[in-house]
Amino acid sequence: MIHIRLAWHGIIHHRQQFGPFLLASTVLMAVNFTFFAVLNNTGLKTIEMGEAIRSVTTIGTVFTIILSAIFMLYANNFLNKQRNQDLSIYSMLGLRLHDLRFIVIIEQMILWLLTIVMGIIAGTTFFRLSFLLLKHLLGSNTLVEQLPVRAIVSCCILFSVIFCCLIIYNIYQLYQVKPIQLMRQSQATEKAPKNRWLMSWFGLALLGTGYAISVMTKPNLSAILQFMLAVVLVTVGTYILFIMGSITLLKYLKSRPHFYYRPNHFIAVSGMLFRMKQNGASLASICLLCASILVTMVASVSLFVGEGQLIKQWNPLDIMTLSQSDTLLQHEQQIVHLGRQHDIKIGNIYQASMTTPIIGDFSGNQYISHTNISKGVSQLSTMTLADYNQIQGTKLKLKDDEVLVYTQADDFHQQTLKINGHTYHSQTIAHFKLAANYGHSIFKPIFIITANQQVAQTINPQKWLRVNGFNLYGGTQKQRYQFAQQLQTQLKLDNASYTASPILSYTFHAIFGGLIFVGVLVSMTMAIATALMIYYKQISEGYADRWRFKTLQQVGLSSDETKQVIHSQVLLVFMLPILGATIHLGFALPALKSVLSLFSMYNLSLLLTVSGVTIILLVVGYLIIYALTTKAYQRIVIHR
Repeated sequence: MIHIRLAWHGIIHHRQQFGPFLLASTVLMAVNFTFFAVLNNTGLKTIEMGEAIRSVTTIGTVFTIILSAIFMLYANNFLNKQRNQDLSIYSMLGLRLHDLRFIVIIEQMILWLLTIVMGIIAGTTFFRLSFLLLKHLLGSNTLVEQLPVRAIVSCCILFSVIFCCLIIYNIYQLYQVKPIQLMRQSQATEKAPKNRWLMSWFGLALLGTGYAISVMTKPNLSAILQFMLAVVLVTVGTYILFIMGSITLLKYLKSRPHFYYRPNHFIAVSGMLFRMKQNGASLASICLLCASILVTMVASVSLFVGEGQLIKQWNPLDIMTLSQSDTLLQHEQQIVHLGRQHDIKIGNIYQASMTTPIIGDFSGNQYISHTNISKGVSQLSTMTLADYNQIQGTKLKLKDDEVLVYTQADDFHQQTLKINGHTYHSQTIAHFKLAANYGHSIFKPIFIITANQQVAQTINPQKWLRVNGFNLYGGTQKQRYQFAQQLQTQLKLDNASYTASPILSYTFHAIFGGLIFVGVLVSMTMAIATALMIYYKQISEGYADRWRFKTLQQVGLSSDETKQVIHSQVLLVFMLPILGATIHLGFALPALKSVLSLFSMYNLSLLLTVSGVTIILLVVGYLIIYALTTKAYQRIVIHR
């Protein structure tokens, strides 16, 4: 009975530390519960693209589970410092090692039970709100809310395993030291670190290499692998630079008499220097978490917001076919009749001939085709000026050595082109009704309009295809979707030769809606981990600095001067993670743009706008956390 009372007393007495731990574990359990509930929702199996949503959700679930386990281990290490003080006192009062182990087990069991109960209550409430968001994002009325028992059981098992691992780890820690050493261990401080310029430069080199890979990444099949390599290099470089580089920076500031020998700077720099290894690792973790939040939200929101533009790039006309014949013109009466059945009016049917796209890339003004498609960036097609004039309603004329070029690339301004040993004078056109990413490949489409078929065949010797398409007018979104599906069935067209905007809209809305749903939940998990990591960092340093500031106040340091020192100390390093995260995102944008190009997303202004808004929101949240945690730090170190 005494063990239970002591364990409960420790939790209540240190509620300032255990409270945030319980809050964080509860919220993490609620997020994991939401993921498990979505995965076990049988309604996803009945809707189109349900399996794709489950696949995206599975990735988010694995990431959240790993992040939850890592964070709880981090928070547990902080709690051990406070726990060791109590255990050392109990040891001095006569309790033996097995009594201390029993207290630790009971304490963890209480935390586990509270987490399970509060997590289930919070999880069911949070899931209902998030499920409404998921239904809205997917635009599905057939998806029914379910609270499967299997999700509750899975979540309870997950957090039971995590707490069992924490119990084993804490007991192992007790075996490593004698009970009398616990007090010394809880109050131990780091030794002054050595200045390691070589490691600092190595970290900077890794960071620079990662940035260079990100900037030079091209939108081809290897873009994702290059981006992942850049992420690994930036991650390792960030940790080395924050740990070793921060020590180098503080040593440098210490060597500057005009800066160092000022009350605020002297106390702040000297205090941080002695614990910078642990401090640097925390700062690096916060920086990478913030950068992950930025990249996750920018990518998912950009895809969701740019859905309409993506459909336009894939399908400039509502219904399009790509085959060897004029498929739509042959069945015009049948198409008009089907449209009347769905209250839809059929627009003019456009048709044109184009050559099968060839994969390659521009090197300066020369287009080089690639047999290895992993190196390809663009797909080039040619068509005649006669077809272009008919489609656009223009009366342009071209010579044999003149071409018109349409591309979605913003940086294409070549006045001459060299293709297959021939040179052509080129002029870029801004609009083309049939400009589409035929085949929906990852390659950026380029259309070259030539004077005649002979020139077109010289540039691209591939076989000719017929492009047909028309727009739909009137009808509801559901009627257009049913019309597009029935038309494909009646004309017996496969997915390779037939595309329809209503079907693409439904598909993209489901995929990107599920993606942003998972992105929001994952970002929320990372935001919670970041906030609690900052909080524990501030509280831990507050207790470490408490006696130092008490001594300084006893020799004349006023409360106002103490607050100035605290702000100087916190600002000196606190803004580094958010600054580093913003720089990471800035260098990640080229690679992110290349990865998004695989989805035919070429709108750089949209990407920059979403990035700017996301950075502003993150900075605002970061400053709020800064204000709250600084007050908690001040309450610990300022003695009144």
